[in-house]
Amino acid sequence: MNHEYTIKDLIDAALKRYNFDESIVRGHVEQAYKEVVGEFIVQLTRSVRYDAGSHTLKVVLSSPALKNELTYKTSDLITAINKKLGSNEVVKLLLL
Repeated sequence: MNHEYTIKDLIDAALKRYNFDESIVRGHVEQAYKEVVGEFIVQLTRSVRYDAGSHTLKVVLSSPALKNELTYKTSDLITAINKKLGSNEVVKLLLL
């Protein structure tokens, strides 16, 4: 029996086996958030954490006014982040 695998297939399998794939996705999502919102909002962001299990991006902001403003743009932010990622990874955005 002859199995042919690409290097990508082997790397993907190894990443999944050792649960590194979730860490990589988390890093990509958090970076996409920063690119989408820009430097000004990043500086007012205390933390960004992505939970791959629930597909939820949790963002802690230092400004209540910014939190209020971004609340109205949650859907647009999710769409822009997912577009940057090339997948529908983020389903929910919690602004805290």
